[in-house]
Amino acid sequence: MKPKKLLSSRSMTGIILILAPLIFAFAIALDIYVPSIPEIRSYFGVSQSVMQLTVGLFILMTGLGQLIIGPLSDQIGRRKVVLGSVFLLFLGSIVCALSFDMGFLIIGRVIQAFGACGMMVTCFAIVRDVFSEDECGHVYSFLNSTISLSPLLAPVVGGYLAYFFNWRATFAFLGLVAVIIFILAYKDINETLDPKNKRDLRKEFFMDYLKLFKSPHFCAYAFCSSAGFACFLTFFSSSSYIIINLLNIPEQHFGFYFATIGIAFFLSSLFCGHITQGLGAYRTVLIGGFLMGLAGLSMFFWYQTFGLSIWGFMGPMMIMSLGGAFVMGAGAGGAIAPFPEMAGTASALFGCLQFVFAFLISQIVLHWQVKSTLPLSFTLMGLGFCAVLVMLVSYKKIKI
Repeated sequence: MKPKKLLSSRSMTGIILILAPLIFAFAIALDIYVPSIPEIRSYFGVSQSVMQLTVGLFILMTGLGQLIIGPLSDQIGRRKVVLGSVFLLFLGSIVCALSFDMGFLIIGRVIQAFGACGMMVTCFAIVRDVFSEDECGHVYSFLNSTISLSPLLAPVVGGYLAYFFNWRATFAFLGLVAVIIFILAYKDINETLDPKNKRDLRKEFFMDYLKLFKSPHFCAYAFCSSAGFACFLTFFSSSSYIIINLLNIPEQHFGFYFATIGIAFFLSSLFCGHITQGLGAYRTVLIGGFLMGLAGLSMFFWYQTFGLSIWGFMGPMMIMSLGGAFVMGAGAGGAIAPFPEMAGTASALFGCLQFVFAFLISQIVLHWQVKSTLPLSFTLMGLGFCAVLVMLVSYKKIKI
């Protein structure tokens, strides 16, 4: 089945390539400065918890900002929101690069977050504008695979930028990326919102969200996808401390280990894009949740048996990458596809739940100092098996 009349001159692959930078920008803004976290912390002389705010607030604001930006895109259209969001990413990157105070760095990260969330939620809404319900899960999985390119490239680039220059160079590089994305978006992204689907933000804002919260279909898939994202965020937040500080791996080499998870997620997302068409969203999410729980179990038993090691950390995360890709890709399609008349709002609430849930979980886990892989293993087990339970309990309410 071909895309609908909007952007119909483009193939599915062509549309994915046009939209991929919007998703990629969020991922690279999150990943590129991970190797520099210890250096930034030392430069400003702040504690680990204060440094964590640059990650946590970025995630939180990316989530909360979608509650406004999603419905706004349903009212004024996708193109305007995309271009404005890319500009915010550029502005935030410049503020971070020029910061000489921790407060300004945090402000810059918040501005970046609003830009990233606008790009991401509008990207998901455009997919629902252009493709049929059956194709959405397939396309979302391929778009998620582009996120994995960031762990492959960003930490490596960020590590060497920090090594040869300093941590400010990573944010300057982000600003350059934003300029390139703006040029591409201005050239290639046209308006996709059908005029008949435009919403009145004043009249329908709360009713739309209430309708989504009342949908067992939306809530079940959104929870499972949020659980998968929370596992990835917890890994992201703890990986630099475990690999660099505890395992004493050089900062400039950190990106190669991080990239291994990116490769696993990339291949898993491509695989998910194919099997979702055969198994359906329900079964794909169910399998993904089980794999996440299994990853946590293997990490726990490895640590108890052999202690802290790079293989006991990275091996289970490979399994987690497969399960996380399944629940995030199929979960997005299952949650958003049934609501074509308010795709922007559905995408916004879905994204908000993902990011806020992931932020809360990561803050709870990282409340204790990172001294082992046990907090991460408990997170994977708990969220993975909870996702399985939610899908089983919701079986009769979700149309497979």
